[in-house]
Amino acid sequence: MTSGLDRETLELSLEAFRDFATEKLPDDVLLDLDERDEFPVDLVRELCGSGLGIQLLFIDEEFGGMGGGAFDVYRICEALAQVDLGIATGVLATFLGSDPIRFGGTEEQKSHWLGRIAEEGLLFAYCATEPEAGSDLGALKSTAERVEQDGEIVGYRINGSKQWISNGGYADVYTVLATAPGGPSWFIVEAGAEGLSPGQPEDKHGIRASNTAAVGFTDVVVATDRLVGGREGQGLLQAQAVFGYTRLMVAAFGLGGGWAALDRAIPYSTERVQGGSTCATQFVCPNVSRFPPPLGPTLSSTPL
Repeated sequence: MTSGLDRETLELSLEAFRDFATEKLPDDVLLDLDERDEFPVDLVRELCGSGLGIQLLFIDEEFGGMGGGAFDVYRICEALAQVDLGIATGVLATFLGSDPIRFGGTEEQKSHWLGRIAEEGLLFAYCATEPEAGSDLGALKSTAERVEQDGEIVGYRINGSKQWISNGGYADVYTVLATAPGGPSWFIVEAGAEGLSPGQPEDKHGIRASNTAAVGFTDVVVATDRLVGGREGQGLLQAQAVFGYTRLMVAAFGLGGGWAALDRAIPYSTERVQGGSTCATQFVCPNVSRFPPPLGPTLSSTPL
């Protein structure tokens, strides 16, 4: 993670995002997306493209980004989650999906793929979880068979099935964990590859504005330059590096979603009358000072 943005740049970026959300993602739009279980792919592409360019904060300057640090990532993810956790997950999926390249790719792979995210706003999907293995990456069954020509490895043939993949039905690029002869390895597969088959969206209880789908791979052939890092058997180490980074994003989502819930619940409690008085007057928390304010600005700072 780089050292980060200066305070003014970060605040301007947050303000630009809030203006975007106010215009493009008002409550009625978000409620409609949730009811219809729809991933607003065009809005997410606008958010992560020329419309706003929020993806630049997650990418190092050497690859065309702004080089946001850990605190910047926290603030942006908290702000995303305050608007909608589904939208936030659609953005997070790209950086989860590209992190095997960021942490384990060759310099050429980093320059090419991270540079394209910065310039084109590509959406990524991280394909690790499987129907039977779940999150036990050591039990994965997807395979990557070497394709040889004249005694040289010229590519890999990927077969397997992935489950519960964020952005699975809409990604431009998929990073796929499969077992090669040298051990678990990550591979880069572009949308439209022959044998790649995204499934129907999952019908979820919540976070419905994000896309979650199964993804199948049937004899999907990729060239050797799509092996992340250029070496087989590094996949589990690369996955561990990814998880450590994305935990920060997920924690920020919890904070942002929680503060947004409070910002809605507190005003409602002053209006909702039950038993002859408002809910707010029936519940008083004498030790409210033990709940610290959030590190970042919220929609409201009204105390309990």
